[in-house]
Amino acid sequence: MVSWFSVDPAPLHDLHIWQERVRLMVKPRRYEHVLRVAELARQIAQASGLSHEQVAQAYAAGILHDIARDLPDHELLRLAPPECDIDWAHPLALHGRAARTLLERWGYPHTEVLDAVEDHTTGPRHGCASVVAACVYIADVSEPGRGVNADIRELALLDRDAALRQAINSKVTYLQGRGIQVHPRTLATYHALQHPPRLVLGPVREEAKVRPETQSQARSSVRPETHPEGRH
Repeated sequence: MVSWFSVDPAPLHDLHIWQERVRLMVKPRRYEHVLRVAELARQIAQASGLSHEQVAQAYAAGILHDIARDLPDHELLRLAPPECDIDWAHPLALHGRAARTLLERWGYPHTEVLDAVEDHTTGPRHGCASVVAACVYIADVSEPGRGVNADIRELALLDRDAALRQAINSKVTYLQGRGIQVHPRTLATYHALQHPPRLVLGPVREEAKVRPETQSQARSSVRPETHPEGRH
């Protein structure tokens, strides 16, 4: 693994080159997780009927989302100045924002991908959510290597928006039930998802829509304890 500042900051547009940067930046097991997230994010995007460009963005964001995950706390704090007490107490919560800063400094050009990278720890932000960010957030919490949240993963391939609500609701319920403070960004997403219009918009193929009773059954099967705090 190399230090982030030792990498040539020249702007590059080839995903294979960016992927190699990620491989050099993270631990081997983290890199395996990255590959699984990218593939699942692509599957969710495809199942949602998103455009070819959005599917490619979801995959790219999955590849890049944890590029700052293994940086030391002092680097995370420098790259992403804290917004709240949680950020100060748990700098790991900053690794999504830190990753965006790093990618921007290196000239990464795609805003949708950068938004998804930034939001993968706390959920798509109120007011600037995207279908790409939803795909990556869901994939990160439910990729098969985690061994949990298979119900969310299965639901996402039928109804992405329902899976996002389930993932965010379960995380908030889990943390609040244990007296743990929820990140303000996550709370903003949580409250936005409770009211129409939907936070995450995008076409969903008719055959991919889940029946109402299936949504209800899937939601009831979620175990809040499967959502560990701040580990995405």
